Amino acid sequence: MVEYKLDILGKVCPYCLLAVRNEMKKLSLGDTLVVLTDHPPAATDTIPYDMKKKGNEISSKKLQPGIWELTITKK
Repeated sequence: MVEYKLDILGKVCPYCLLAVRNEMKKLSLGDTLVVLTDHPPAATDTIPYDMKKKGNEISSKKLQPGIWELTITKK
């Protein structure tokens, strides 16, 4: 299993979701993508919903006010 990082700080949707989808295509099953974002809709709604819908595991952690770290494991 490999861990990849994606920094989308300063970006807004739909770019956030599209960037995550593109990175996820490159991952093998079991790999993890750690995403840094400061866009609340992407962190709390758009990305988690889409990743769960596609069968991936996702957890979200607020690092500081306005900054989230999403950890997505490809299933």
